[in-house]
Amino acid sequence: MNFPSGGAGANYLNLFCRGLKDNGFNVRVLLLKGHAFGNYTYKGPRKNVSEGGILFTYLGFTQRPKNKLLKICDELVSLFRLKAFLLSLIGKNKSVKLLVYNSDVLFNIPIHVMSRIFGVKLIKFVAEYIDKSEFGTNLLGDIKRASYYLNFRYLNKQSDKLIVFSYYLRDLYVDMGYRVSDIIVQPNLTDFDFWKSPLTEPKYTLGYSGAPYLKDGLSDLFRAVSLLKQEMSSKPLSLLIIGDAVFGGSLIPSLRDECARLGITENVVFTGLVELPQVKQFISECRILTITRPSTIQTMAGFPTKLGEYLATGKPVLATDFGDMKKYFTDGTDIIMAECSNPASIAHKIKWMLLNPLELNNIAERGHKRAIELLEFRKSIRRIAGLLE
Repeated sequence: MNFPSGGAGANYLNLFCRGLKDNGFNVRVLLLKGHAFGNYTYKGPRKNVSEGGILFTYLGFTQRPKNKLLKICDELVSLFRLKAFLLSLIGKNKSVKLLVYNSDVLFNIPIHVMSRIFGVKLIKFVAEYIDKSEFGTNLLGDIKRASYYLNFRYLNKQSDKLIVFSYYLRDLYVDMGYRVSDIIVQPNLTDFDFWKSPLTEPKYTLGYSGAPYLKDGLSDLFRAVSLLKQEMSSKPLSLLIIGDAVFGGSLIPSLRDECARLGITENVVFTGLVELPQVKQFISECRILTITRPSTIQTMAGFPTKLGEYLATGKPVLATDFGDMKKYFTDGTDIIMAECSNPASIAHKIKWMLLNPLELNNIAERGHKRAIELLEFRKSIRRIAGLLE
């Protein structure tokens, strides 16, 4: 886990901790591994305070070593220091609670043992479900798969409470025999003050923000744009892709090739990787914000950070009906929803949005209000704080 900056996990943890702090909790973040998030690296001291006022400590190196031996040493030092920290904290406060956002079984086993020895309540986050097919078929893949499922299916069930991101995960743990009363469903959190969008004239018809991996269904969005280009040839149509892959090299060349095959090269603009303030600026330049994920185990189990960020801007949002979308939102009331993996449905809904601007603005306003109820981080933590006891 990276902190205080990084990807979706770091964002969630940061807002969760800020919400706890604002609701009277004394919060301390302990990092078991050094920071590693693409080209972004944490260069501050081992012990520091985030912009949100959260005290955090890297128990080992502040940056993740590349050398395997150093990695092992880093992890061993972190576990030793974690034990010392827990003893110190428990000595000062017997009601300490240990919240763990980590799926590494090598850390989770000793954490579970320490929580039981010291009598500390253990609460674990479960943000996703990784299908076994994603681990590969070689020996290393088999080891990773076994360790992941040991943590997911066994160790997590030994926790006092679970905080899961979706009803799919809740039902999965209930089916495995976990107590439903000890499962808290809290999808991603959003800082609405940060994402409030300035009133600017949109430069782009559509916008997408994030790392454009397969799970976000950009191929379906591209095909929808191709259909719209044919149906609405008299109207300008543009799609802004904000961001790129953080790990494993750029995805943009292959996405450009796909756009070329569909004949929409001139309709799609790529920003590449940009800093967060630039992401906010680019989003403000889009008329409609999109997330067109397919329905897969991964999308059913998670909840996208970008959805809350989109709705926080007050702009209209087009989403497919994946995961828990229909549990939280209503098509045509607070969001526009299309069918998963259906470019024709996506194109049809976008066309309606473009032809009905006044009604669309009302939907966007209601979507913003609904998202505040559901995802605003202070309200969300206030709602679940009592359940952590």
